[in-house]
Amino acid sequence: MGKKLTLGRAMDDGQWALMLACAPVGYIYAVATTGICCRPGCPARTPNRENVSLFDSRAQAEAAGFRACKRCWKP
Repeated sequence: MGKKLTLGRAMDDGQWALMLACAPVGYIYAVATTGICCRPGCPARTPNRENVSLFDSRAQAEAAGFRACKRCWKP
């Protein structure tokens, strides 16, 4: 059994559209099926909307059990 993830808030239509457009916004999105949090504009494959939740920061997402994406959080 995997680790326990705490989901963030749901994404509305406007936030989803901004994410798809790779627009810079003030939130981090996390994908429940992968356990990964990404910055908007991440080059990874677009997740299914029903699996996405929002957090205000990477620290919040990590505290909820998500790990940072290795593609968009490169050092």
